[in-house]
Amino acid sequence: MKNQRLLTLSLTLNAALILTFLVLGYVYRDKIAQRFVRIRGNPAIVMYGNSITAQGKWVELLGRTDVMNNALPGQATYHFLQLIQSHVIDLHPKVCFIKGGINDITLGVRQENIQANFKTMLEMLMQNGITPVVTLTVYEQNEYSSKKEVDALNEFLISFCTQNKITYIDLNRYISDSTGLRAEYAVDKKHLNTKAYQIWAKEITRVLKEKNI
Repeated sequence: MKNQRLLTLSLTLNAALILTFLVLGYVYRDKIAQRFVRIRGNPAIVMYGNSITAQGKWVELLGRTDVMNNALPGQATYHFLQLIQSHVIDLHPKVCFIKGGINDITLGVRQENIQANFKTMLEMLMQNGITPVVTLTVYEQNEYSSKKEVDALNEFLISFCTQNKITYIDLNRYISDSTGLRAEYAVDKKHLNTKAYQIWAKEITRVLKEKNI
């Protein structure tokens, strides 16, 4: 009888332990997948940007295991430029999806500096045989002055991308209106929710198919 109780207890504990591992594996599946991508190296896709990019669960969203999320939460384009060699170029991906600028605008960085940083980064990617894809800067919620700066930056990005045959993604057409980022796609003033990331991932998937990547 005692042995039977011990066996039952042991089986119950083992089942609980297995269930815990399964739950943790599901919750942290994107981080686990990212760890494997880093170990394996040579990702086909690098996601590069600020916290908006960093918070995306790109392995799960894109349904592929060759994507590395090397975004820099809280950073501005100056920092992107300083780290693009190690965070993107040295990894030799086929494509880099790059997004940023809103932190610069919040900090009051001048347009010419933001634009110059983007121009240099995009040129560096192309010179190193990496296909850049720009996601235009997304508006904040109900910030008129910020919206004007975002418009100015996006006008530059569209012009530069058009001149250099660089693909760009305009999320604002789906998730923003005349007042800025729509509440149904936001978790706060500037960050995106799951619905917005699904739209973004759909656009990225479309671009990857077009480029046969």
